[in-house]
Amino acid sequence: MPHGPGETGWSSDGWGAQLLIWGRDTEPGEFEKIKEASDAFHACIRDLPRPGFMDDRDDPWAFGDRLAWEGIEPEGDDATLAVIKQLRKHLAPVSERPQVIHGDILPNVMLVDGHVPTVIDWPPYFRPAGMANAIAATDAVTFRAAPPSVLDEWSSGEDWHQLLVRALLYRLGPTGIFAIRNRLTGPLVTHVERVAPVIDAIISG
Repeated sequence: MPHGPGETGWSSDGWGAQLLIWGRDTEPGEFEKIKEASDAFHACIRDLPRPGFMDDRDDPWAFGDRLAWEGIEPEGDDATLAVIKQLRKHLAPVSERPQVIHGDILPNVMLVDGHVPTVIDWPPYFRPAGMANAIAATDAVTFRAAPPSVLDEWSSGEDWHQLLVRALLYRLGPTGIFAIRNRLTGPLVTHVERVAPVIDAIISG
């Protein structure tokens, strides 16, 4: 949609703009820098309105988001469905207010020495800010061999345990869809096995 002077939006006539950003990916041992960048980023965007286009999204990750928050029925192979069923037994209400968040912050923080981190490649969702860190923390343990202690170190309040459960569901939703479509590639091939100890740590914690 076009915008007049001083107005802002997510796109204009179907187009969006990007900047070329210099930087490097974070390395093992730098997870705290990701958390700091995430906290600062979400504080800056906390008052953005919910994007209307989110109602029309129909992709595996939007499905995972709705699985985690809206109670839709999961899809997938038997192994993934069993893990999802296990997690759904531990769902409970969340009190933290929703806002626009980054749904994949872990691999999308760029570091440049002497400068503040840059957040890139932003898939927006409208959930509690702590959900962004919960996704990052569970991803760090599942996919980047971070120590399980990260799950406690990134805690963001009384809803944290519940956000971790929903972060795992958010990732398992797409895994199930890719499995039944024979599209599992890369680390998703072993996702259910990788996530098993993370689930155990969260459920028993």
